[in-house]
Amino acid sequence: MKRIRAAVVTAAVIAGTALAAPAHALSHCTFGTGTIIRDYGVAGIFTARGIQTECAIGTGLAAYVRTKTSSSCWSNWSSLGGQWQSGITLLLDEFGNVEFSIVATGGDGRKGINDYAWDDTRTGRHHRTA
Repeated sequence: MKRIRAAVVTAAVIAGTALAAPAHALSHCTFGTGTIIRDYGVAGIFTARGIQTECAIGTGLAAYVRTKTSSSCWSNWSSLGGQWQSGITLLLDEFGNVEFSIVATGGDGRKGINDYAWDDTRTGRHHRTA
């Protein structure tokens, strides 16, 4: 009887540990002025206005952006928000309606697209599911 009870307790502890620990621990690194999830990488593009733009996922799973022009240094990372669980792909809008779009897997496990216009503030943010 003690063996059965010990086996049940051991199985419960192992199951609880499996639920508490992530299947894959994500590694972080300092990149510029912030800490990002290294496993997701950094995506970069040049916008139509010639602004170099980089996006990454931060430790709280929000997307972050930083920019640089030919005559400036990199800006600090600025939060774009959201809850993402994958690397980011950046797209340029061929119609000129937005500055760039982020494509990534959201916290709900579905791929999402967020569009950003840039007029010294972030405006025109839209979410649509791919």
